[in-house]
Amino acid sequence: MTQVSVIMPQMGQSVAEGTILRWLKKVGEEVKADEILLEVETDKTTVEVESPAEGRLVTCLKQAGEIAAAGETIAMIEAEVAPAEAPMAQPKANAPHGGAAQPEARLVHVQDLDPYHNSAPLPEMDRDRYSPYVLRLAMFNNVSLQDLEQIQGTGRQGRVTKNDVLQFLARRPIAAPTVQALAGKEDLSTSDMAALGEVMPMSTLRRTIADHMVQSIRTSAHVTMVHAVDLTNVVLLRERIKDEFLKKYNARMTYTAVILFAASRVLKKFPKINASIHGTNIIFRKDINIGCAVALADESLVVPVVRNADRLSFPEIAQELARLIDIARRKQLKREDVDNGTFTISNFGSFGSLIGTPIINQPQVAILGMGAVRKAPVVVDGQIAVHDQLYLSFSFDHRIIDGDLGGRFLNEIQQVAESLSEETLSVHVL
Repeated sequence: MTQVSVIMPQMGQSVAEGTILRWLKKVGEEVKADEILLEVETDKTTVEVESPAEGRLVTCLKQAGEIAAAGETIAMIEAEVAPAEAPMAQPKANAPHGGAAQPEARLVHVQDLDPYHNSAPLPEMDRDRYSPYVLRLAMFNNVSLQDLEQIQGTGRQGRVTKNDVLQFLARRPIAAPTVQALAGKEDLSTSDMAALGEVMPMSTLRRTIADHMVQSIRTSAHVTMVHAVDLTNVVLLRERIKDEFLKKYNARMTYTAVILFAASRVLKKFPKINASIHGTNIIFRKDINIGCAVALADESLVVPVVRNADRLSFPEIAQELARLIDIARRKQLKREDVDNGTFTISNFGSFGSLIGTPIINQPQVAILGMGAVRKAPVVVDGQIAVHDQLYLSFSFDHRIIDGDLGGRFLNEIQQVAESLSEETLSVHVL
């Protein structure tokens, strides 16, 4: 009998960890090779992890709700294979709902998972006794290294678990605070929170999104510029052809599709903006894959990607965007629908907002925010007129993009958007 490790797979270039949603097999049950063991959720998608070998599931090192880093051992299988064969077993992550199999995972060191990750480094301690999640939990709760070393681990071979740290925190003495004092605290116990009001745990997806956004702020030197774009011609064109456009292409002519089309053409002239940062290296991406942030009914957020947008006509972009938004809202996105974006557009104007400061979707270096299209007084040739205006907010990483480059890019987007016509959009529906 040989012990075979079940490894948390690497699920995308910017995904360093995932949350265990549920185990489909129980400890002690027999499993077959390639049989699904568990489901894992990241900020991008949900994947299924298969068994690397046939045998019996003897231990689960991570329970539902716990976080595991890519490359970390999450379970052990007792397999009837020769010792020389065991190292060949590797887990595979499959997209649910019949998605295509993903590339095999590889063992990686936790500190090498995310080279652009700038959060506080994990202390140099015994990695066999402390998982990355336990170390972060200790740091976030101000548990000193000396205190952590005193905790008696209840995990396999004395490993300190999440519950061990939580029990230590629960035993740590605190003075009985008043409700007024509690309101200003950052770290509250369950009883503390109950004293303030109704307690609802944050969903796994919301926690993941929050971590990703906070990490982006820590990583990139964000700068935001805003331009007012006159969309009067586009609004008039849309009003004239939108019904025929829908009939011919089975997709709505949206302002998001218009700006995505304009951005796809301009990005070819600005390779530094269609780039990503990995450590101290800049990668100028050969493809232009534009993500579009989509808000879902459960208040979560996903970013499906229109691939090779610069090679698509405007009707093709409108059709692909409609398809992606539809499957996103039906929660049927696959991994390939959200991976490898090089630039992102966020339309907060759909909620009536005029101006926002979007956060960069790492490891990208820029994001374009759209406000609401509204009528406003403007001065044209010395006369006041009412035009349709749209504010574009451009947030970029000041580590590689300076104000001059950012301003020229945003100005080019403005000029292209304002000059769009039936001919430049290749739309002939009448």
